[in-house]
Amino acid sequence: MKRRVFLKRTGMAAAILASMPPELSGCRGGGKRKLMLMRYDTEWWGPPSAMKGFLEKLVEVHRKDQIPVTLFCKGATLEAMESEFRAFSREVKGDPLFDLQDHSYSHIGLGYEKGKPVHVLEADYRRSFLAHERILGERPVGIARCGTSDDGPALTGFDATGKSREEFEMVVGLGTRMIDSFLTGVDGSREFIDYGRLGHPEVMGFISGYSDTAWMARGESGDPVEYMLNEIRARADRQEHMPVMFHDWVAWQKAPDQELSHVRKIAETGREKGYELSTHLACYHDRKLWQDPLDDKLAS
Repeated sequence: MKRRVFLKRTGMAAAILASMPPELSGCRGGGKRKLMLMRYDTEWWGPPSAMKGFLEKLVEVHRKDQIPVTLFCKGATLEAMESEFRAFSREVKGDPLFDLQDHSYSHIGLGYEKGKPVHVLEADYRRSFLAHERILGERPVGIARCGTSDDGPALTGFDATGKSREEFEMVVGLGTRMIDSFLTGVDGSREFIDYGRLGHPEVMGFISGYSDTAWMARGESGDPVEYMLNEIRARADRQEHMPVMFHDWVAWQKAPDQELSHVRKIAETGREKGYELSTHLACYHDRKLWQDPLDDKLAS
């Protein structure tokens, strides 16, 4: 970048940041506003009978305790449990507590060293989006990245290789407007971002982390609930955002009970520590949360 252009951009950024109110000036990385994003990666691959009652219990608990939540639904799971998800969609339609987004059709890897060719990835996501439209009645605008052991190590971000940039352009071309914060040098568990670095300031990167496959299913950190409560308290004391990643099959088959009591306790503790609970879609609509003021100014 030429020095004159650099000075113009940094000068504009400084002016915009100086004009922002104090409560917003630090919100992209944490600041005074602390958000907890709770999600379920909805990806069960076995017989539907093994998940019987889960969606009904999820609605009951999240409505009773007013816990906003995003379900990132795998297209194959929607099709395998079509009647259940049609009923679920009818039940939660128009309820801002529930946000339904995408998790690919087959759990195909996005942002990995090996991974599948871009045209294979695109076909998988198109198929999943069609399942969303047919069964849930709406095309998703959000994707939660996923992958398999066949995909190799995860890259450092969508900006890491030419192929990963193509992957990002592909999902944006399908209409994606929010996806995990996944850029080199960005702490994806703490930072909301925009993807201006890749030419798409209109796309939000959201915080992601604390998968229950580690702390609940595999028990990697001792008592799973106490571990999470301690992490929430520590992050709150550091004024950091808090992602919580549940999985449908873990929450229903590996948890201590089928009352989602651990979900309720996590949400309760988050609120006690000053967290604002939100869906991913609500965050997307709050552009001051994630969009760089310079990118916003230049885009306008």
